[in-house]
Amino acid sequence: MGTDPYMALAAELNLLGRRLDGLGAELLRLRAVDATRAPGTEGFPGAPGWSAPPAPGATAPVAHGRPGPWGTGGSVQAPAAPGGGPRAPRPRSQMSGARVLAWTGGGVTLLGVVLLLALAASRGWFSPEGRVTSGALLGGVLIGLALRLHRKVDARVGALALAGTGFATLYLTVAAATALYGFLAPTPALLVALVVAAGGLGLADRWQAQLLGGGVVVGAAVLAPVLVWGWLLVALVLALQLAALPVVLRRRWSVLALVAAAGPVLYGAVVGAIADEPERVPTVAVAIGVLVAALATALPAARVLPAGSVGALVAAAPIPVLVSSLVRGGWSGAAVAAVAVVALAAFAAVPGTSRSVRVVAIAAAAVALFQATLVALDGSTATVVLLGHAIVATVLAAQLRARLPLAIGTAYGVVAVLIALGRDAPLEGLVHHPAFAYAGPGTGPLVVGVAVSALVLVFAVALLVAGARAGLVRSDPASAPLWVPVGLVGLYGATSLVVTLALLVSDDRTGFTAGHALVSVSWTVMALVLLARGIRRPALRVAGMVLVAAAVAKLVLFDLVALDGLARVAAFLGAGLVLLAAGTRYARLVAEAEAEPDAAR
Repeated sequence: MGTDPYMALAAELNLLGRRLDGLGAELLRLRAVDATRAPGTEGFPGAPGWSAPPAPGATAPVAHGRPGPWGTGGSVQAPAAPGGGPRAPRPRSQMSGARVLAWTGGGVTLLGVVLLLALAASRGWFSPEGRVTSGALLGGVLIGLALRLHRKVDARVGALALAGTGFATLYLTVAAATALYGFLAPTPALLVALVVAAGGLGLADRWQAQLLGGGVVVGAAVLAPVLVWGWLLVALVLALQLAALPVVLRRRWSVLALVAAAGPVLYGAVVGAIADEPERVPTVAVAIGVLVAALATALPAARVLPAGSVGALVAAAPIPVLVSSLVRGGWSGAAVAAVAVVALAAFAAVPGTSRSVRVVAIAAAAVALFQATLVALDGSTATVVLLGHAIVATVLAAQLRARLPLAIGTAYGVVAVLIALGRDAPLEGLVHHPAFAYAGPGTGPLVVGVAVSALVLVFAVALLVAGARAGLVRSDPASAPLWVPVGLVGLYGATSLVVTLALLVSDDRTGFTAGHALVSVSWTVMALVLLARGIRRPALRVAGMVLVAAAVAKLVLFDLVALDGLARVAAFLGAGLVLLAAGTRYARLVAEAEAEPDAAR
């Protein structure tokens, strides 16, 4: 019995159908891979979170869009085509173009609102009540349209732009009603602005659209300076940051956190720098509020946001306070900077704070302390206090074996040593007599020179010890770029201390020459100590030989010309005898060190 041709044809068609199904599944898999590689394709078929298209007649799948940098706007259902299958997504370029057009229109609309409120006030258009009412009505209408359009999947891009524009319009209307027309006092105005911002950011939270939250914050903050200025401007943008805090913590939107914090920091710094005398007190108060708000945001955010975002918040927080401190100056300005020191130190001490964020807070506190010192003090007192800070930090680093306080102490010490070189213990004074003639009459400058030189020497010694305990300074030539500059600083401090003490005893040519003779001998003695300690430590041995060469060079190039009489004789005899003793002793120590390995064999 032959095969039925109809049955054979049906079998072939069935096989062809299965092959087409397999080919379709492979195409869908390739589309999903492409969507994963191309950013910004979330929410479309083939992107992560989408299931394969259903068979004809089945229910269209639901997209669980993965949040992108600005949110997704919520989960949506894929629209079905008239034939029952899913509708093909629009190309990404068309979606991006629509978003750009929508938000550009929102920005232009906001600019028109600002022109209406500001230009109408300057030219007398309409009544003040009419201007404010029209701005409020426009904002409300835009928000109502956004709520209506958001129900349609295809119109959600426009809905986000309309909502952001509407809430920003309401916010700017509140600013104009307060600063331009005086309808609201500052305190009620700030409360109303906080409610408006909370409404816009709450809607962004509900729609899961970080782009909407950013639109509300940016639109209001960028155009607010056209309508209001001074401390009230800083307070208004600070209200935006406070309103954004719950949403940032709930949704973990780091971009919104940074955008919301940028306005208070930027405007606080600018307003603090140019504030008039009557506005300085409220400006300082608002600047401190910016600091507290930023740290209050960073404290819980440290557990939900990336460490880089939190570190940026902490680093930017004290900027308005420090600018206000510089403008005020004196002890009052130092007190303002001290507030930043205390706040940042307290933040760094909170348990559970990540190490990187704690490092940023401590570094910012060190900068604030440095500024407070220089704002409150001047002259030699500032140099002494800076050296004291440096010594305390390096001693702390030696005790804790930590590198952060070592870096802070080094920074303080470098600045203080540079100031001392130019003013308090000048290098020129070690070459030309009288050493401190241009610093002032009497023994006061000499006493300051002794104190500063002693502190420089102590700082250099503490820095070497802390570096060794922290594992940075070792007794091998590889770490020479670290300990050689420190050794030069210590040599400068010791030389300045000896010469200044000699001048303090006899402030004439005799004291100057006697001091340099003692310096030459002390250099030689120090070289002997380094050579003795460097039998098994190459770095110390090299340092000792370099110091011997420096002592001999000083004898020939300086002491032979600048000194005279007994001072010259004492310098050459003392250094020569020490070198003879050093050579004899050093040869014996080397022989003993070489004999020990032979005896061990």
